[in-house]
Amino acid sequence: MESHRDNKRYAHWNLEDTAQLIHSKFPGSTVLVIKPSKMHLKTFSVYNNFVESNDFGCPSHSTEYGAISNLSKLYQNILSLSDAGPHPLSLIGFSKGCVVLNQIVHELVGLDTLDKESNEFVKRIQQFYWLDGGHSGGKNTWVTDGSSLTALAQLNCDIHVHVTPYQVKDAMRSWIGREEKKFVNTLKRLGANLSHVLHFESEERCIENHFKVLQEFR
Repeated sequence: MESHRDNKRYAHWNLEDTAQLIHSKFPGSTVLVIKPSKMHLKTFSVYNNFVESNDFGCPSHSTEYGAISNLSKLYQNILSLSDAGPHPLSLIGFSKGCVVLNQIVHELVGLDTLDKESNEFVKRIQQFYWLDGGHSGGKNTWVTDGSSLTALAQLNCDIHVHVTPYQVKDAMRSWIGREEKKFVNTLKRLGANLSHVLHFESEERCIENHFKVLQEFR
């Protein structure tokens, strides 16, 4: 990050410091940070090990890609390296990382077709956190499919949505705000246990506040 002309401005949001920040919010927990499979042009995160994506990380969601199975196997491998038993899980996505959470939600409609290990993994999820999700595509920033959202609501887990004007108030990307509103309203209608916070609502949209949501969310 320090060697990149533009990204060095955000070097204090590096992987290690951000992991420490997240850990401070979940004392006593083990925090696992999953890096993107590649960084296109050293800038654009691509998570195509979880969801089919183009070079800029724009996802093409499906119900069968394998994000749940992949994450479950990573989790089992971590457990095999320690003496700790299985624990409740909180899944957190920030910015582009939210495409992984979205893919998991799409796959929930076929949960009964997954292997036992993947099913047990999903049962351990107690909380989802969407933190100012966004990507450079022109749609599907938030899940709006009714069947997928119904499956998410039926998990009976806690769903936390934290956004900033940087994403949901961008006039040039107005679909993000519309999709986020539909995501929240649909889950509320389905009876999901959902909390929603718009941070920095009275401030001008800026990328600095986009990152600061990592500090602000509770």
